[in-house]
Amino acid sequence: MSLEAARILIIDDDDLTLTILRKMLEADGYEVDVCSSGSEALAKLLHCSYDAILCDMWMSGMNGKDFYLQLKQGFPEYQRRVVFITGDIASEATWEFIDERHLPYVIKPISRPLLRRKVVEIVGDRPMRQPVEGGGQHTWDGVNRRHHRRVAISATARVRRKKWEVAGPDTANVVNASRGGIFFVSDREYRVGMEVFVAYPFTGYDDVEQDGYVVRVEEQSHGKRGVAIAIGEEALSARDAFAGSEEDVRRHHIMTPAELAASPLTGPVARLGHEDEETHRREEELVELKLTHDKVIDQRDRLAAEEANLRKKLEELEAAKASMSQVVNGLQSQMETLSQEREQFEEVRHKATHDALTGLWNRGAILDVLKRELVRAQRESTFVGVLLGDLDHFKNVNDTHGHLAGDAVLRESAQRIGGAVRSYDAVGRYGGEEFLIILSSCEDDIDMVKQAERIRSQVCAGPVQTTEAEISITLSLGVASSSEYQEVEDILRAADAAMYRAKRAGRNRVEVACAAEPQKA
Repeated sequence: MSLEAARILIIDDDDLTLTILRKMLEADGYEVDVCSSGSEALAKLLHCSYDAILCDMWMSGMNGKDFYLQLKQGFPEYQRRVVFITGDIASEATWEFIDERHLPYVIKPISRPLLRRKVVEIVGDRPMRQPVEGGGQHTWDGVNRRHHRRVAISATARVRRKKWEVAGPDTANVVNASRGGIFFVSDREYRVGMEVFVAYPFTGYDDVEQDGYVVRVEEQSHGKRGVAIAIGEEALSARDAFAGSEEDVRRHHIMTPAELAASPLTGPVARLGHEDEETHRREEELVELKLTHDKVIDQRDRLAAEEANLRKKLEELEAAKASMSQVVNGLQSQMETLSQEREQFEEVRHKATHDALTGLWNRGAILDVLKRELVRAQRESTFVGVLLGDLDHFKNVNDTHGHLAGDAVLRESAQRIGGAVRSYDAVGRYGGEEFLIILSSCEDDIDMVKQAERIRSQVCAGPVQTTEAEISITLSLGVASSSEYQEVEDILRAADAAMYRAKRAGRNRVEVACAAEPQKA
């Protein structure tokens, strides 16, 4: 009585993956249903029964985790019948979920032998694939493999070793192929008898891995090798055939069972027991040599891959360095441009606010300072002193010694006034030979007069040396206080009137504005 085929439900939102898994499982004799979402699968479980469930971990909508939790709540009998399929090998959350519940899983690209083993662990050995009637098994020995129908195909195969896979899979263009094997050219090391996994799209799917067995290696030019690999069931047949092939007998001096039965136990064969021990020892040594050879080859491939990776990173670093150098040069150029623009701006601003001849504040700028100081004095309840000074007989200097001498006198007078005031006071050229001096934070009128006298005495302390002559200068000053005048026009008018009173009183003196200062004549 034949066993009923096991039923398997596949859940994945990718149509290609569903098709691949369905074909693989149906080829093994299972009955397969498919769903494109977890919610659809839960609805199907209400009226259908399955022996195993294959579920993708990451799906849109309800993912694999959510599906499992709802399955556990609504269908607890399926908790141990789920195999998860995931390509997210770097997610810690995925592995924590799987490890905590000890759930079976298969990693993409899907290995067909591994998938078959995981399914068998759940459903048991049923069903077994029915043998092909009247079919003699194809073999991969030196004669029968030539009878396979070959097809020229333009495709790429991905080959990776079953043991010591450290250098990554080998990707090669297939030269010839049949349903039982492929032939390609590679610069990797292969040897006859090597077991591999092969992903090859002769079935239409690149990411399905099958068992492979290397049956022939041909040395070609430029370090290339032609490699023939049996695939799937043919790989198993090739491995069995290779164990007793004529080439193996010749290499290792192994007597086949047929030769032992036909050989009389006389002469040298009488020492068969000793030769069997020697042969067994040599076989073990050969196996160890093969293992060492595989390790060396894999180590070489790994080092070559690491070297190529390091070279690539070095090239990337060099490119990044060149790009960064361009960025730095661009930033330096921008900084230099900004510095030049700032210097130009400062120069323009200085010209706009300073007198070109004396370097003092010009009329507009010194009036702005006066406005700010009057506002601050009112806010802080302090006094501001305003001094308006005029060089005595300056017109005679220009008429007698020329305008160059007059300019020299103005420059020297400005320096002497600037040296006589405090660091927080302000001095500006008010016009012609007139200077406006703003004294901040004065205590009273007496303090303002003392500072005005110091400025006057500093200006007339000695003659001005010019190329034309030594020119003696004096200064007449008018003083007005913000205690009496709070508006700019009023305080300037009062200081101006006081200055002209000083000139009428004999010049080279300081006069203080009165509360009812008359207008100048």
